Amino acid sequence: MKINVTCLFFSLSLIASAAVAEIVQFKDAAKIKSWDAWGDKAPPTNTANRAAAPKKERKCVTWIRLNELNPGLKEIGRLAVRDAKEIKSSKWSIGCETMDRDYADWNAYKAWLGPLGVKHGRLFSGWAKTEQEKGVYDFTWFDPHVREMAAMSVKPWICLAYGNPVWGSDFRLGMKVKQVTDNPEAFEAWLRYCTACVNRYKDVVDEWEIWNEPFGQGPEYAEMFYRTAKAIRAVQPNAKIFCTAINFPKDYTCVLDKLKQENALDLGSYFIYHPYYPNPDTAYDKIAAPLRKLVKSYSDAFDVMQGETGCPSQLEFAHALSNIEWTEYAQAKWDLRRTIGDAAREIPCNVFTMIDLQYTFMLQSFGLIRSNTLKEFVYRRPSYYAMQNVFSLLDDEARPVKIVSQPGFPIEQRFDPKDTGKRTLFSVRFARGDNLFRFMWFSDSRPSATLGFDRVKINLPGRVERPVWVEMITGRVFEIPAETVTHTDDTTVIRNVPMWDSPVMVTDLQSVPMREANNK
Repeated sequence: MKINVTCLFFSLSLIASAAVAEIVQFKDAAKIKSWDAWGDKAPPTNTANRAAAPKKERKCVTWIRLNELNPGLKEIGRLAVRDAKEIKSSKWSIGCETMDRDYADWNAYKAWLGPLGVKHGRLFSGWAKTEQEKGVYDFTWFDPHVREMAAMSVKPWICLAYGNPVWGSDFRLGMKVKQVTDNPEAFEAWLRYCTACVNRYKDVVDEWEIWNEPFGQGPEYAEMFYRTAKAIRAVQPNAKIFCTAINFPKDYTCVLDKLKQENALDLGSYFIYHPYYPNPDTAYDKIAAPLRKLVKSYSDAFDVMQGETGCPSQLEFAHALSNIEWTEYAQAKWDLRRTIGDAAREIPCNVFTMIDLQYTFMLQSFGLIRSNTLKEFVYRRPSYYAMQNVFSLLDDEARPVKIVSQPGFPIEQRFDPKDTGKRTLFSVRFARGDNLFRFMWFSDSRPSATLGFDRVKINLPGRVERPVWVEMITGRVFEIPAETVTHTDDTTVIRNVPMWDSPVMVTDLQSVPMREANNK
């Protein structure tokens, strides 16, 4: 969804270069070039007669290799995972975006949504798709997405986004907000549409994001946010209203100052950011912490939300994190580091995205599910299982206790003897009832495709009677040999612990919800 290499935000020049000469009708979308890359001229893919989704899941070679990976320990089980219906509540969300522009097929992946264990799902409302004739709303395309998601115990939250050609604005990523805000007739039509959408789904939706990524458009977006939020609250007084990802700090300040000026700070709740960084651990100092400080300086009721981010599973030539040699291994590691890192700082987290997206000029590979150019289901990537493990384990009953970052962490044995680089070990401890979980990973560089472990010595607080080591991508649970464990009065010391650039969990066996090892 982003036009970005390694940075967080679009530049205004890139947005401007994507402009087209005329507004086209939504029904003509298949005939036009995309605005989702820098003036890309590739012809659109014709998906009008795509076949039904494959009935059988195809083989995923990377998943097989990860399950064969030997950390030098005895495997004794596997993390037990839960369906969304078995989880009371959590702050985890999954991206189900872009169906407003037909870049994905809901029916191709919805069967895998509940088993993922996620409790929230982000949807795009699609003004242009819904109102193709002035004053006539047809929500029938959107109803199954909202209603079926809610029936799975996955709570929808809706991004009200993009313009409408029948009111003189475009419907694609990067369009200017002022196409709506500078046209009084169009602005009123937008507010009527948002009101209709909230009225239709207010029984199952109470979280509304206003627009998506209007970077560098602070004054216009501030006006849109204020007036749209008022319209939403007129229908749903208890609605939670999200400010979308915009430039920090200038654009956020525009929105915050507008709300303060109008004596309307109560209209805001979460302020969203989209941290697309090659090393996910660098986002917190760069954007999350300073944004949280900024919004709370206006109201302690405000907070931040990681509203959209993920990692490609291959080298991409456009969009976020492009021109980097990503793999399905690195993607799973990246998503784990982002999600557990967010949970460590109590930041609600939305993973981009559930399935690969078929844009007009490319098949984007951010999905937890791999699809083909016909938008059909192919297989679940390792990242799907990794997220399933995190979502099942870290629900709202699990709270972070302590974060520790240790630069220059000593390595007992290197996987690659020629590697002499320094390592930073990040660790976070969670408490879930009487159970304690400690996650650790090397955080100093972006996740790699390396399938091998360094060996380290770690100190755990308290007495861990029977320590186990859990690889969080596959969820495999391994017994730690007693001869590598030493207990003192208040510490458990473990030597020869496998460690790499992806989260592993070390805890007491009694804390691990586990199933049999051979049940893959």
